[in-house]
Amino acid sequence: MDDFSSEETATTSGTQKVEIDLLKQYYIATVVGYLVVSRPFLDLTHPRHLTSSHSERLEDYYKSGRMLVKMAEAIGRIVLAGREMTRLSGFTARVTQLIKVLDDVNQGRYERTLVSDQTKSKENSMVPLKPGSGKIITKDHVISFDKVPLVTPNGDVLIKEMSFEVKSGVNVLVCGPNGSGKSSLFRILGELWPLFGGTLTKPEKGKLFYIPQRPYMTVGTLRDQVIYPDTHKEQLEKNYRDADLADILNKVQLGYILEREGWDAVQDWMDVLSGGEKQRVAMARMFYHKPQFAILDECTSAVSVDVEGYMYEYSREVGITLFTVSHRKSLWSHHEFYLMLDGRGTYEFKRITPDTTEFGS
Repeated sequence: MDDFSSEETATTSGTQKVEIDLLKQYYIATVVGYLVVSRPFLDLTHPRHLTSSHSERLEDYYKSGRMLVKMAEAIGRIVLAGREMTRLSGFTARVTQLIKVLDDVNQGRYERTLVSDQTKSKENSMVPLKPGSGKIITKDHVISFDKVPLVTPNGDVLIKEMSFEVKSGVNVLVCGPNGSGKSSLFRILGELWPLFGGTLTKPEKGKLFYIPQRPYMTVGTLRDQVIYPDTHKEQLEKNYRDADLADILNKVQLGYILEREGWDAVQDWMDVLSGGEKQRVAMARMFYHKPQFAILDECTSAVSVDVEGYMYEYSREVGITLFTVSHRKSLWSHHEFYLMLDGRGTYEFKRITPDTTEFGS
């Protein structure tokens, strides 16, 4: 909250500074211009006024003053246009960079920024770091990291080597400070980032499901929110009836929204639904797709503890194995193992015991 306030204050101060600068430029230009225009009128011996009357002098002075004001406004617009062009050039450079990176990724190249060719391990042996040098094995009902380094695409080594195995039915709680590599781990698991070594065993992409803290609400009906990214036709091909979807909504305690809106209601769901309701809709999507593994990234932070516990129990009933990123004490009882990333290049993967639960709380 303090960071947000300080950022907002800094933005407000910056805006006020720009406005003050523009006012200074406007008024300085106006004052200087009026002084220049008024010089002939202050000196009545000037040849310009030898034959002019007082009314003609006043009219001439007023016209000159209005022209000066317009000139000052034009100068202000030019200054603003220059600043807007500078901002536009920055945005254009970022978009161009993004397009180039996406083209590199589509062609299998991940060296958009400089990647160190090799890094020194603790045993003083040289370990090559080449994107795509790892091996991915597709296998159902298991996720295994075998000597996989946790490395960002630009070459930052978060963990030199990671090894653990999780089979279906064993929930894992992932914890650690910010920047320790939790999101990086799942980006590698989802094949968004390349492997820099080791062997990763995992199900195919369609059998992994990711739920962020702020789930995306698509434009469409209430039905579309539950079956996203499927279409209504694909829902019917899966033999899912609306009654089945209604049962899923009841599992996440959102049946009242169906009664209030109906399946075909089109709303701005980002505004209509509260934070907790959007998170429960995302859980309903997971129950609809029934993946083998699901990654829950703080996705129940706005849900009450009792509803959260019920959803975790139902996930176990339908055979969905969960990787949960959360700091909630109540969630330790719903997991068998924990993966602790300390942010200093080491990790710990152990079974949760009563002592561990007490430590975690």
